[in-house]
Amino acid sequence: MRADLLDRLLVTLAVRLRAFSVCRIQRGWQLGFSPFEAITVHYVLRGTGSLRVGDGPWQAFAPHSVIVVPARLSHALGEPEEVRGAARAEDHCSLHGDGLVSFMAGDGTPDTLLVCGQISASHDGALGLFELFQSPMIQAFAPDAPLRGTFELMLAEVAAPSLGTQAMTELLMKQCLIVVLRRHFLGGDDTSPLLKALQEPKLARAVIAVLEHPGVPYSVDSLATLAGMSRTSFAVRFGEVFGQGPMDFVQKVRLRIAARLLTATDLPVKVIASSVGYASRSAFSRVFETTYGLSPSDFRSFGGGDEVEPERVEGFGQARSTTDLEP
Repeated sequence: MRADLLDRLLVTLAVRLRAFSVCRIQRGWQLGFSPFEAITVHYVLRGTGSLRVGDGPWQAFAPHSVIVVPARLSHALGEPEEVRGAARAEDHCSLHGDGLVSFMAGDGTPDTLLVCGQISASHDGALGLFELFQSPMIQAFAPDAPLRGTFELMLAEVAAPSLGTQAMTELLMKQCLIVVLRRHFLGGDDTSPLLKALQEPKLARAVIAVLEHPGVPYSVDSLATLAGMSRTSFAVRFGEVFGQGPMDFVQKVRLRIAARLLTATDLPVKVIASSVGYASRSAFSRVFETTYGLSPSDFRSFGGGDEVEPERVEGFGQARSTTDLEP
């Protein structure tokens, strides 16, 4: 993949990664999760185990691994064989600290410790590309890798939660996720749907143009011309590779950039709408509210509109009590 496309893509992948739980698993136990609408990302801070998604095979993970589980699939973490017990996350939920909840499998000292987050169910920050993840992904980092310190900082934060623990953990999780994506893109894995999607030079030319100049009045015809393809061939191939139409992609890019401008600048909504290619503020506001559930002004007022109370995380009930984490 061309380096300029990767750089632009990583900048645009401003995904909202929300830290929401700490998972503690005793050796010989399994911790099961019901399907989420959101993509789940687990960070293994300590211990070993295996992951199973749906009825698929068990896949081993080691300390300092990042595990990405596709949306709308159940999954389990823990021992694949000789299981002493199994627990459902929603049935073993307690408050942990500073906006995090705790899930426990086992009745003793946990051997495996993970901190877990979710990527917004809409995936708008990822321009829809995360929808191409249909299989789980496990990325392990060597014990002497530069990110080792990041995992140790996450462990320290969740071991002694305090004011700002959730915010700090989210920043550390995002750092690891960016490195995982970079490895995913540059690793040369021909089976990767994301890699396939972005390694076609003709499509890449159109994608770079949209990322670089989102306010241009694009059409399928103009994008096809940029790609050096006929309109029909371009539209069909773009849909096959990206799982969405060219103009759907354009709109997601525009809205994502607009969302970032709303929260990072004081530019008037009308100016932001024009800069990303909308003819009027009203047209922009209608599309934005349909996508994000808030008007542009409310989105700005709420700092991005992504605040979620712990007890409202999809699939989990009311958290019950505070449980101290074994360091």
